[in-house]
This record gives sequence, structure tokens and C-alpha cells, in this order.
Amino acid sequence: MPGLPAMRRIELIPVVPEPGSSISDPEEPSAPPMPLWRRYGLFLGFFVLPVFLAVVYFGLIASDIFISEATFLVRSSSRSGGSNLSMMLQSESMSRAADETYAVAEYMLSRDAANELAKSANLKAIMARDEADVFSRYPSIIGKDTQEQFYRAYHRMVDVVTDGGSGISTLTVRAYRPDDASQLAQALLGITEKFVNRLNVRSNEDAVKFSESMVKEAQARLADVETRLADYRNTQLVVDPEKESTQSLAMLGKMATEISRLEATLSQQRAMTPDSPANAPLTERIAAYRAEMLKQRNAVVGGSDSIASKLQGYELLVVERELAAKALAAATTFLESARQEAQSQRIYLQTISEPNVPDQALQPKRLLNILAVMIMALCAYWIVRSLVANTMEHHA
Repeated sequence: MPGLPAMRRIELIPVVPEPGSSISDPEEPSAPPMPLWRRYGLFLGFFVLPVFLAVVYFGLIASDIFISEATFLVRSSSRSGGSNLSMMLQSESMSRAADETYAVAEYMLSRDAANELAKSANLKAIMARDEADVFSRYPSIIGKDTQEQFYRAYHRMVDVVTDGGSGISTLTVRAYRPDDASQLAQALLGITEKFVNRLNVRSNEDAVKFSESMVKEAQARLADVETRLADYRNTQLVVDPEKESTQSLAMLGKMATEISRLEATLSQQRAMTPDSPANAPLTERIAAYRAEMLKQRNAVVGGSDSIASKLQGYELLVVERELAAKALAAATTFLESARQEAQSQRIYLQTISEPNVPDQALQPKRLLNILAVMIMALCAYWIVRSLVANTMEHHA
């Protein structure tokens, strides 16, 4: 009929299976189904089980944690140099102590602070409250009562963060009771203030002790010079060779003047009366003066026993004594300055905000923690699933 499509001829060709082919007979029984644990084992082990444990722990077991915070600033005071009166009258200048701030933060997180809190604030009892779950308390169900475990538990409870720009440090203390968190933070600030005071005392003592040692050394040096100078005077039988030489030279000058006057008188008498009986005594006086003058000159500059030979050793000792005296004066001044500086330069722990008493538990973040576990478990599941699939495909 016009308008109808042409008929097509369809032939059925039988399919002959090749040798070794796996085409099964529809009448044969099918293979047993794969067990559920093999089909869903990866999903159960890497996703369902971690999420279930997270829900159980964070939803039913994890204890509430209360957080108390306090802020503080470590400052140093100092006075500018000046006289004693001006230093007493002028006011102290306060500045931020950067190095001491980090030292204080390190002390708060140290074993010494933990041990001190264990003695003064009953820290171990706070860690073992009935409100704490078996995994968080110290000692935990899987931990031991050791110093290392105690220090790790302390680190989980206390944290200190310092703002490098402002120098303000924030102390965060976690506990299972609101009062415990506040009291523990207050106790930690108290022992830290004692630590700061010990730093002040230690720095002051070190500076003063060093200055005192310099003074004692200068005193010993001066005493040694004085002793050697006294021994020199005793052995040389001289008190002050410089003064004695000055006196001897003055005497020699007077004797020379007297000899000149006597010689002039003798010359005048001989010119007027050569045979005068007074000439002989005058001549004897001149000879006696010359002999005494020679004796005095030899005592001053002649031989190893003269004043000049003794003067060199004496002057060396005198110069050494003057240097020792100046060193003692400088050491004494330095000691006084160190004492004044020790009194003026101190560091202080200034509390900006006192520890608060929390009225609500801020940790743990239960939903966020469960969600984080779900995300990590899902990532782990897909990674392991991909590795297993690639391995099976490679072996196939």
C-alpha cells in the first residue's frame, strides 16, 4: 500500500560461547551474595565507628570545662641618673619589660609553677574532681600518677598568650568547676608575683655583690700598698724621703750662703789686718761649714744609702698607693650607684583584669568536635576506599 514503510527481515543468529567464556546458563544457580561486613566494612570502620565514638564521648562522657581568664602586664620602673637628692625627688618612669614578660610566661607554664600550685592550691585535687570524666582527670584511667603525666595535665589546664604589640598577656585556666578555675588563676598570679619579686631580689643582690667585691678588692690592694710602704720606711729608716731631701737641700743652701758670708768677712779682715787673731777662728768656722756641707750633700745624693737612692722606691710606692686609693674611691662610688639603681630599677606584675568566675562551660565544643570527627572520618574513608579500589583493579 502506498505510504507504508518497507518491511525489514530480521534473522535470529544463535550465539555460540567460546571456550573458556564465563557466560552462565540462566538455569544454573547464581553465586552467593557478598557478606555485609565485606561490602560495608570500610565504611563502618573508617566512618561509622569514629563518628559513633565521637558522639558517645562528646555527647555522654566528656565533662564540662569552665574557663577563667585574666590579663596582666609586666612593667619595669627606673630613674634617670643624677645626684642623690634629685633621684629622691624625681618620679619613677614606668616602661614595658619585654624580656621579663616572656620570662614570666615561661614560668607560668613551667614545672616549678605546677609543683608550687600542687602545694599551695591543691592542684592535684582540682585535676581529680568527680566532675571530670575518666579520660580527662589526672590520673586518667589509662595514665599513671607520674610527674610527666602531671605536667602534661597541667599544660592542658593552663595557657598564656602574650601580645607582642601591646605586651599584654592573657592567662587562661581550665577546670571542671567554676570556682576552681577562678581560684587556680588567682593562685597562679600570686606565685608569679612572688617569682617576679625573686627576680628583683636576685638582680639587686648580684649587682650589689659585684660592687662589694670590687670595693673589697680595692681595699685589699690599698692595704697591701700601705703595708709595703711601712716596711720600706722601717727597712730604709726614712719617713718621707721627699720631705727630707727638701729639708737637706734647704740646709745646704743656707750653709752655702753662710760660707759665702764668712769667706767675704775673712777676705775683708785679711785685707785690713792680715795678722789679726780673729782670722784663724773664722777660717776654722769656714772649714767646719764646708765639712758639714759635704756630709749633707753625700747624705742627699751620694751612694746607695743616700736619700736620692731611697726616694725612687718610695715614690713608686706612693704612686701605687694613690692609684689604689683612687680605685677604692671609684669602687665605693660604683657600689653606691649600684645600690641606688637596685632600689630604683624593679619589675612589677600589674594585673589588668582579675580572674573571672565563669557561669557557663565553654568547652568542649561538642557539636563542632563531632562535626570535625565526621569530616576527618569521611576523608579517611574516601582515601582508603580509593586505595583499595586501585589495588583490586591492579590485581584484576
